[in-house]
Amino acid sequence: MIFKKRFINAVIICTFVAMGSSGQVKIKRTDIEDISNSRALMLDVAFTEIVNRHKINTAGVALIKSRQVVWLNHYGFQSPGVPASTNTLFNIASLTKTITAETVLKLVAQGKLSLDESVAPYWLDPDLKDNLNVHNLTPRMLLSHMSGFMNWRYFADDGKLDFIHKPGTSFGYSGEGFEYLAKYAENKMGVSFDQLVQATIFDPLGMDNASIIVDKKLFNRIAKPLDKKGNFYGYYCHPQGYCSKEGSYSAAANLVISVADYAKFLISSMNGDGLPPKLNNDRNTMQGIQFTQREIDCGDTNDILCPIKLGYGLGWSMSLLEDDMLIGHRGTNWTVVSIAYYYQGSGDGLIIFFNAPNKAGLAAMIDALELLDPDSPEIHGYKLRLARSH
Repeated sequence: MIFKKRFINAVIICTFVAMGSSGQVKIKRTDIEDISNSRALMLDVAFTEIVNRHKINTAGVALIKSRQVVWLNHYGFQSPGVPASTNTLFNIASLTKTITAETVLKLVAQGKLSLDESVAPYWLDPDLKDNLNVHNLTPRMLLSHMSGFMNWRYFADDGKLDFIHKPGTSFGYSGEGFEYLAKYAENKMGVSFDQLVQATIFDPLGMDNASIIVDKKLFNRIAKPLDKKGNFYGYYCHPQGYCSKEGSYSAAANLVISVADYAKFLISSMNGDGLPPKLNNDRNTMQGIQFTQREIDCGDTNDILCPIKLGYGLGWSMSLLEDDMLIGHRGTNWTVVSIAYYYQGSGDGLIIFFNAPNKAGLAAMIDALELLDPDSPEIHGYKLRLARSH
């Protein structure tokens, strides 16, 4: 598959799909096969084989039918000698953004925040103090990746945050945008963002196995990140030596959570809990357009669903299909490959968390998706990413 005119930033995990050589969309069912007792046994054996073949350190998976978890399991080891279990916490990388987004949206629903006000009165990054564009920046733009920021400021030659596009004019996936959003929320509310997440999302849903802050007390429960040689650099650490500090948080990455708790959260989001209908519809409407059908050359792959458009709603990745919408998010770092999504029409979805070296996790994700949802529009994107990792 070739994307015309636009280069795909390697940090962004996009969804891709297939179209027949005639250019006609092949319509498939947007649901996931139910779990009988025999299928559950087959999946358990097959998933064990995937984990072993790709040498995945830790895996957690859940399958959702009609907004209910029907299969949940764990594979590999939480740490050497400790099998993965319901007690295991996974770093889910950029899936953290979905928790941040739902926190902000619920506070909007409560009248405490606004999607369309300027964030400047509540947060002004020192790098932007003389930039007039900052006054036009709104929470809606930050949630839909229309902020105009690059992904992370450290990609800039001078290491400073700046606008590469005027706010609201162009899509650009940005972790910086979500960190900025959290600063706006906590400054306007006068409450630290981690406390807002706890009070708005975790406590109401009974999510006792999730943390957005770095907490040493949880380290023994976190799936231990090991590179392909088995090296351990520390929890919340990068091989180059940087580690997140105790008590710090990231609104864009590094939340740790159990599979079961993320399933609670995903189903709550599917149901639109705590959001009035208009805001829920806004959340589930693509507002940041990443790729249109004209910009996608799907080649001659005919075995998966093909979106008409790819982009983001308010915090969530979206693939617009011929007769449905796929809503979710992906996360990737050097030892995380994670995904969660659902089909809006059927309420069927899945969650897959891999704690594994990046290349191994990408390869295993392809096999896992082909096993659980063989016509998933996510499959080809992972194949492209795996090819780029060589």
